[in-house]
Amino acid sequence: MIVTSLLLVWCMTYAHAETLTDLTATNATVTGVVEPAGMWRQARRRSTLEDTCITTSGITGTCLSRFKCMRQSGTVNGYCGTYGVCCETNMQSGSSTRQKRTIIKNPAALTGDLSTYTIEAFSVNVQQLRIDFEQFELQQPILTDSLLECQDYFEAGGFKLCGVNTGQHIYLPFNVAAGIEQVTLTFAVPTRWTGTNWRLIVTQLEGPAASTKRRSSAASSFAGSTNTLQDLRSIFASHHADYELLAPAGCQQYYTELTGTIRSFNYQAMIGSNYMPDLNYNICIKSVASASMIEYAFSKFSTAMQIGDTEGYDEFCRATVHTTGRQEDYLMIPQGILAKNTAYQPTYYCGTNDNLLVYASPPYLMHFSSDEMTLDEAVETGFSLTYRLRTSIL
Repeated sequence: MIVTSLLLVWCMTYAHAETLTDLTATNATVTGVVEPAGMWRQARRRSTLEDTCITTSGITGTCLSRFKCMRQSGTVNGYCGTYGVCCETNMQSGSSTRQKRTIIKNPAALTGDLSTYTIEAFSVNVQQLRIDFEQFELQQPILTDSLLECQDYFEAGGFKLCGVNTGQHIYLPFNVAAGIEQVTLTFAVPTRWTGTNWRLIVTQLEGPAASTKRRSSAASSFAGSTNTLQDLRSIFASHHADYELLAPAGCQQYYTELTGTIRSFNYQAMIGSNYMPDLNYNICIKSVASASMIEYAFSKFSTAMQIGDTEGYDEFCRATVHTTGRQEDYLMIPQGILAKNTAYQPTYYCGTNDNLLVYASPPYLMHFSSDEMTLDEAVETGFSLTYRLRTSIL
């Protein structure tokens, strides 16, 4: 009898959630805010990665049922899974969304100087926001009196970027438990440059529930007075597979493959381009039990250097006393050694050091810093490297 009663409560709650979902989808067309259609069921999917698909036009979409795709005002552009469709959606400028995965691309015509997009928390378990720049082409920065400035730019979470950043990504803190319940992404395009082009894949990454107490509280509300879609989302979203994408705390870029390519923002090998001023971010690579070290092979490395004409390691890369106009552009690699002389163990790297080869022990972390000055456009172009995890130097 008790089991039958519990089943009845569950079915009534499920029906209530479905009703709320339908009402939410209806309200979206009225308010202009994209609401979380079918959210709690979507949160139970096995993995954010498994929801990714490639459309027939070769861009990233989300694998959904045809009904969910249409309810999100999406366009069916291919098929995926057993019965799914590859859905392409586009968030409109000035709107908000609580969808777990959001696609943002530039409007066909740039009619205003600002395009803003507000990402609201998908659930109480959201911890990070990952933004993949599938396409990112803005006007190059302009140098005036040693100050490099972006006339057109993208801004979010302390990052201000322009130029070409296709293929890059960033992580932003998005911890609901810490009081961060929304993140705003802004594109400013006052020049209306004709080459402007962006397409972002924005993914909210969830972690485990904050505590057992929170989970038991949710279970209690479910048995009693659960009456909102948000409550249901918290209950049923406790098992998900975002863990492989969650970056360690403090990492603004995170690479999870055994090998890959890492470039500074706006790095371009074939044409003159410069990294942004006032950058200060960490690049992290996922470690694995089978590897004891990492190899960084630089095809290009070029940053400002303090003084002197010799190779820029440590003493030439970071000022001990801050002086206006004095350069502090460097890449820091902790626990590193130089392949050409393993007895040399620098931490800071600057200047021009093409074909640089560095080995490092875990944790696998690099920190890039640039100051507000750009004194030499020809030198301050950035870096490009390939990394691979290794079991030994040999």
